[in-house]
Amino acid sequence: MAQQINLLTPILLAPRRYFSALTLLQATGLLLAVGLVAALWLQQRERRTEVEHQALLAQYATERQSLLVARATLPPPQDAVAVQQQLLPLEAGNAERLALLGTLGADSGGKPGQRHSDLLALVARSLPEAAWLNELRYAPGRVELVGGTLDTAVLRPWLTQLGTHPLLAGQVLSALRVDRLGAPAAESGNHPLLASGSSLAGTTLPVWAFRVVSAPAAAASAASGASR
Repeated sequence: MAQQINLLTPILLAPRRYFSALTLLQATGLLLAVGLVAALWLQQRERRTEVEHQALLAQYATERQSLLVARATLPPPQDAVAVQQQLLPLEAGNAERLALLGTLGADSGGKPGQRHSDLLALVARSLPEAAWLNELRYAPGRVELVGGTLDTAVLRPWLTQLGTHPLLAGQVLSALRVDRLGAPAAESGNHPLLASGSSLAGTTLPVWAFRVVSAPAAAASAASGASR
């Protein structure tokens, strides 16, 4: 009887091993390498964090020292009553400035010919050639002019012309005071009009200083009657 012999039986083949010693050794080496790299990276990061932490501590110490120095240089606390007393003059000054701004604002919308700028323009146009102004002060109800002249005869007509301005209605420019300063070349003195740097320092003409203050018309009339 014929028999068949199969020499390729799978049982006779060498079994396949998925986790051999070599594979395990390679995997272990790979894990060790990865762990070593991770450990080095973490160590480097920890060092960097420590350096940043030390820098922050040094900055904090510097700022704290600066704060202590600044607190030491602060002035002592002031009494509330003393501070209030110091504020009173400032508040009064602010009130005056607000009133002045209100006056200027009202003046900017006034009628032509009744504005403060119109009065200044009239003073500039009508000022005689032989006279000059050093100071002009204006407030509602009062005008003050301070200056000098080489001829006192030009003052009265000029003041009469200024008295026709609407802003000077009810006022008279009669309080006129004239003082002779002398000839600058001979009697210079200490007056600013006769200083060495002035344009009058080299002339020999007499110089007169004048000061004009306005007064209400009724008061000026009473003063004139009393003088008679």
